[in-house]
Amino acid sequence: MMTTAVESHAGSARAESAVPAPLSALGRLLVAADHVRIGAAMLTAGAIWAVVAAVVGAVLGVERLDAGGALVDAGALTQLFSLHRFALVVGVAAPLALGASVLVLPAQLHASNVSLPRLAAFGWWAWFAGSVTVFASYLGNGGPGGGDERFVEVWLLGLGLCVVGLCAVAVSVATTVLARRNGQRLAAVPVGAFAALITAIGVVLTLPVALGTIVYLWVDFVNARVAFGGADLLASWLGWMMREPQTLIFAAPALGALADAAVRTAKSRQPLRGVVLVGVGIVATVVFSSVTQQAHVFALGDTPFDTLASFVPYALFNLLPLLAPLIVILLSLLALRAGKPALSGAFVASFLGVGMVFTGLVGSAAMHLDALGLAGTVFAEAATVYVVYGIVLGTFGAVALHAGQATGRALPDTPVILLSLGGFFATVLASLPHYVAGFLDQPATAATGYDDSGFVGIANLLVALGHAVMALVVVAFLALVVSSRRGAAVADRYAVGGAS
Repeated sequence: MMTTAVESHAGSARAESAVPAPLSALGRLLVAADHVRIGAAMLTAGAIWAVVAAVVGAVLGVERLDAGGALVDAGALTQLFSLHRFALVVGVAAPLALGASVLVLPAQLHASNVSLPRLAAFGWWAWFAGSVTVFASYLGNGGPGGGDERFVEVWLLGLGLCVVGLCAVAVSVATTVLARRNGQRLAAVPVGAFAALITAIGVVLTLPVALGTIVYLWVDFVNARVAFGGADLLASWLGWMMREPQTLIFAAPALGALADAAVRTAKSRQPLRGVVLVGVGIVATVVFSSVTQQAHVFALGDTPFDTLASFVPYALFNLLPLLAPLIVILLSLLALRAGKPALSGAFVASFLGVGMVFTGLVGSAAMHLDALGLAGTVFAEAATVYVVYGIVLGTFGAVALHAGQATGRALPDTPVILLSLGGFFATVLASLPHYVAGFLDQPATAATGYDDSGFVGIANLLVALGHAVMALVVVAFLALVVSSRRGAAVADRYAVGGAS
């Protein structure tokens, strides 16, 4: 029996060696069920989508320079705005958050792999297939406002696949944290692992609501179109999943990366650790806002009771989430003060990223004040860009913090810091001018119908430049990761540090 087994193993080895190396590598990628490959694949795909989102944002910025001219065909402009929103949230924020969690969780929990690894692999491929399908549908004149009915249906199918895939990965992440803690109390796991659990729970509780809506929209669209309307109304029914505060769910891993980077950089323990966990846990309150599928606007009523009835849901769903990044930022600075900090790439990237997330949430809260009149302006787009690009920077920090543990090759600090500063500059440039233009009544999802003279024209130019710079920063960070894997080993400064 031993001889037979040896011969069988030798035969399979000869058969594998007969397969060309590229095909063999492709085969291993297709069936991979280990956390490093799945996480790296999701992060790479999210980075590619980040470049797509940045390029589309730059094109839209150039298009809006001249309200009387047209760079893009008017019939395709609605799809371009929709593609930008999809790329930012479903293409970038979601896979970066879950991909980073899959990549680093086993190292944080001292486990060999994530739980349910094949479910995670299925989720990655489902999201990937769905995102490619959505992109193809836009090329075929589909999506919200699309003129080809077949590709509108394809868009719904692709979005549904993305949702299913993200939920599958989230189940794997949540199960990993809950089942592979090696006897630790949940409150004792690293903050990054706790943040990954919050994101996973948020995804599992909110995205199935979106999936149900997608099913209703598809059934209605292929039949009478009397309940939900046609392609022009798709964005109104599904818009909640691609705006604030829903995007905060995907920002939780960035909060965890900042908290962990602070204590490892300072070689100290986290002061008020319980408060940090509460701060990260506040992200979960977004779930209640998302499942209502509507914006909660504060408007003065005719009576004090009417005003209070408007303020309570506004504060719960728009002001309370602000505490999550604010608490983590303040206590991370406190952790630095308690230790002996030295400038680190992981801390700089995650700190700047969480700062951008906070700025976007502040903008979202302002946008939901009826008295400011910001609804329907580019202010909302700027808030989402702030949050999503902040997630990108936070992911830079998470990768820099855990690369040594997850892949065996650490990233050098200086390039990470420089790229993080470049990403911060790009984020501000791509968002802040539209905050100002929102007060000047520049409309959202439109390239005509407004005065492009004065600051509005300058704002659109700056926004286009900011998106272009962010595309370059993301490409440069990918190149840094690849070169670090191939170059000489760098000492992992985060391998030994204070407990968080």
